[in-house]
Formats: sequence, structure tokens, C-alpha cells
Amino acid sequence: MNGTIGCNCSIADDKFCHITSFEVKGYDLSGRLPPDLANLTYVQTIDFTRNNLYGTIPVEWASMKNLSFISLTANRLSRNIPGYLGNFTGLTYLNLESNQFSGVVPPELGKLASLKTLILSSNKLVGTLPEALAQIKNLTDFRVSDNNLNGTVPEFIGSWTQLRRLGLCATGLQGPIPRAIFLLEKLKDLRITDTSGPEFPLQENGSLNCLTNLCLVVRVLRKINLNGTIPDEAWSVVTTLDLTFNKLVGELPLDKTRRQFTFLSGNMLTGTVPELFIQNNQYL
Repeated sequence: MNGTIGCNCSIADDKFCHITSFEVKGYDLSGRLPPDLANLTYVQTIDFTRNNLYGTIPVEWASMKNLSFISLTANRLSRNIPGYLGNFTGLTYLNLESNQFSGVVPPELGKLASLKTLILSSNKLVGTLPEALAQIKNLTDFRVSDNNLNGTVPEFIGSWTQLRRLGLCATGLQGPIPRAIFLLEKLKDLRITDTSGPEFPLQENGSLNCLTNLCLVVRVLRKINLNGTIPDEAWSVVTTLDLTFNKLVGELPLDKTRRQFTFLSGNMLTGTVPELFIQNNQYL
């Protein structure tokens, strides 16, 4: 459990200390989110992670001009994600993961020009990812895994040039994976899994970039209809490479080494398993 109320006695030109953060995590709190927090006009952070709260996000919070961080992970919030979140113009961090939100991703979120982190994973969201999200130019972390979306993986994700982490695991979206995503130069953590659609090889569509870019340390491309052989570039130094449950063929190189974890199950590979893979149980 973690409960913290942060104060700042020099944030305003008066003689008072003002609450700047309200963090109550893992207390099993029940009830609805309190709209009265809007009276704390200097609050920058609201964090109710791992509680038992239900309902939705109070519209009153939009009046909090200093509010930049909202985390409501692992609660029982439900109904549609409210479109009026687009009025929370100071937000840089929004995490609604592991709730019961349904309906579509509201296009109004595209108004959050300062947003750097948007996490919507593990809800019951449907529909396509709205084109309006392309307006968020500063995103560094976007995760929408474990939902019931439809349509294809949108091209506009490739326009988020600041992106460092992307999670599209079991979203319901279909491939092919847009080439522009594989060309994002700042990505460190790329996880795309369980997309249907046309087959494509690692050697084409720009996907080699995600294998050779040394900024990337986690590369999960599981069950996304990859075919062809695994190129030599795939064995560059990374932490994790997961290419499981695709349609890859060919042999594993005998003279390449890797660090940490490699997962290749569920393909159609042939030939001899290199001794390195047998001796090191981190290779699966």
C-alpha cells in the first residue's frame, strides 16, 4: 500500500502550503472518484492505482489547470471513456489500464497536445483507433493491448517520432503492420502480437529496421504472420527477441551469439539447433 499527499509551500504568492499530489495506491478504496478534488487547484498528480473504484472520471477535474498526471490503473471504472477528457489540456500522463471501459476510444483525446503517455490496455474497447490521435505529437508511450478493437493497425502510429514504447498485443486490430512503425528510430520496447492479415517477410516492409536498431532492447513480434527466413541482422545485440508462432523458415546460424532471451517456437525452422541454444536455457 502507498498513500502520499504532497505539498508545496512556495508554489503560489501567498502564505499557504498547497497540495500538489494526491496518491492513494493499493488501499482497496471503494466508491466513486471524488469530483471535489477539483477544489485543490494546485494538484498536479492524481494516482488511485489498485483500488476498487467504480463509475467514471469526474468532468470537474478538467478545471484543474495544473493537473498533468492521472493514473487509475486496476480499478472498476466503466462505461465509455469520456470525451471531455480532451479538455484536460495539461495532461502529460493518462493511464486507464485494467478497468472495464467499453465503447470506442474517443477522438477528443487527440486534443491532448502535451500527452506523452497514453495507456488504455486491458479494457473492453471496440472500434478503430481514431485518426485524431495522430495530433498527439509528443507521445513516448502508447499501449492499447488486450481490447476488442477492429480495423487495421493505423498508419499514423508511424508519425509519433518520439515513441519509445509501443504495446499492441491482442488488440483485435489486423495487419499488415505499417512500415512506418518499424522505422521509428527512438523505439526501445516494441510489442505487437496476435494480428491477423496478409503474410509479410522480415526482409521487407522496413521490418529489418526494428531488428538492427540498437535502441530497441525488447522486440516482440509474435503471431503476426511473418514469413520467410530470419535475417542475420536479427541476431544483433538486444535483450529480448520473440518471433514465436509465425511462419518463419530456414536454419538458425551457427556462429551468431545473442544476449538474454530468444523465443522462436511455433515456426517452421529446419536444420541443426546450434550448441549455444542448447547450453543456454535462455534460448527457447
